[in-house]
Amino acid sequence: MTTKVVHLVYSFGCGGLEKVIVNLVNYSNEFDVEHIIISLTDDLSMAEQLQEKCAIYQLEKKQGNDFSSHKKLYQLLKNLKPDVFHTYNFGTIEYQLTAKFLGVGLLIHSDHGRGGDDPDGKNIQHNIFRYFVAKLINRYIVVSLDLYQWIKDVIRVKKKNLFLVFNGVKVKPYTFEPSDSVKSFVTVGRLESVKNQKLLIDSYLKAKTIEPRLKLTKLDIIGDGPLFDEMEGYIKEKNAENSISLKGYQEDVDAFLENSDVFLLSSNYEAMPLTILEAMAKRVPVVCTDVGGISTFITPKEAWFVEPNNVAKLADAIISAFQDKQSRLEKASNAYRLVKESYSIESMVNKYMEIYQVSKFKAL
Repeated sequence: MTTKVVHLVYSFGCGGLEKVIVNLVNYSNEFDVEHIIISLTDDLSMAEQLQEKCAIYQLEKKQGNDFSSHKKLYQLLKNLKPDVFHTYNFGTIEYQLTAKFLGVGLLIHSDHGRGGDDPDGKNIQHNIFRYFVAKLINRYIVVSLDLYQWIKDVIRVKKKNLFLVFNGVKVKPYTFEPSDSVKSFVTVGRLESVKNQKLLIDSYLKAKTIEPRLKLTKLDIIGDGPLFDEMEGYIKEKNAENSISLKGYQEDVDAFLENSDVFLLSSNYEAMPLTILEAMAKRVPVVCTDVGGISTFITPKEAWFVEPNNVAKLADAIISAFQDKQSRLEKASNAYRLVKESYSIESMVNKYMEIYQVSKFKAL
């Protein structure tokens, strides 16, 4: 009997969380499962990446508290009759109450971060609300060791109900080596304050003043978000339009990664960023801030780490990655090996299917 899984997200726009759902839908065709996506808002741009048949609905939620969105969800779930109801991050956890009232069999919530407005997880009201809703949830999923510890200790979810599922990416066999010289840098992520792309811009420009050869390179910033116009103005203010390009949302991120020499990440917080795994799977050397759960799944053997909010340190790391071909080769090779062995998309999908209690098709 086919298991019907409803995924509820705040939006289905550009982002790592949304890419995880896309991968889950696209690579679970060996299992007897039907995926349905419901977005609270009308941003559905990631739907273009769905390769498998998947119904998508959106509830047109208004800003702030909107009880009508609960009524819409109640009626939709009543018609869909899902076996599993899966919410993601703090912005959707309240809707577990609606699914519980309706009597959905298996209630699951995932945290892929603590929330952009609360990266330290210290918002007392949010945590109290999480604590009480978590008592209604059958399975609580996190994607990094630091989130696991936080949910266990602060939200006090019992170990038997708490699951750690690392993000996974598709890993292709590669025979090429990292390029002899660095001509292009790339970063991928939503343009929002927690990603701190301003730090990246400042650090890249500072590195260019120290290492003259960097003036021949370029930086591509992939992603859309609420700060797009602000970032565009900031680049103009710095007179950097010739070397820094805002590319906006891109469906084919892989093409940008494969044509770049170094991947950069400047976030204030990350749990387990899918973008780093995707870069590592393409054998692109990584420079990133040491925040959240990043250093729990990769080490300095696989990437350059720098402290957050430090322009000088990030600039130094950019210069090191530019100058040191041997380190680029070693880190990229170690990173590729790690992703291939531990963070494959197949492993991730299998773990989610176990949690959903879905079996493979009998014919397989």
